[in-house]
Amino acid sequence: MDIVMHSKTAGVTLFETLVTMAIMAVLLTLALASYGEIVSEHRPEYTLKRIKHALSLAKAHASASGTQATVCHLDRNRCSDNQWHKSITVFIDRGEPTIFDANDKRLYELEPIHAADTLIYPRRAIVFTRDGSIKGFTNGTFVYCLPEHQGLSSGLEMSISNSGRARLRDTKKCPL
Repeated sequence: MDIVMHSKTAGVTLFETLVTMAIMAVLLTLALASYGEIVSEHRPEYTLKRIKHALSLAKAHASASGTQATVCHLDRNRCSDNQWHKSITVFIDRGEPTIFDANDKRLYELEPIHAADTLIYPRRAIVFTRDGSIKGFTNGTFVYCLPEHQGLSSGLEMSISNSGRARLRDTKKCPL
């Protein structure tokens, strides 16, 4: 008596693998096209939250160390006007206010924002005093705008109170 064993092979053919890969490539291409738009819509919120974090850090260090802390863009070791879209530095400001010199200590630096976006703030620096309040003014507002897309411009604003508290909200201040 002969026993015949039949074996059944399980697997996929080359053709089935290629079809599956082609379908996955099309789906991935569609997903990546949408991903760029999703990321760009969240840039203002991400950046303003990082600035809020930097302000909190400056306020905490000013209060803890009993010295001033400054937040601004440094150009040749001086805070410069209308440059908030560039890198922002937080430093303990022991010497002349808004000038980064040998007595000062750099605490944190934020990288520049996306080149197509705009970020404005009406003052050249935010200086926290030893008691944690902001020196020299009451309120100020950061406005972050995305470039125009399909005839619309969007963005966010963050208001800073004299006590250093920040509030984020949508804005109508971005140009159309």
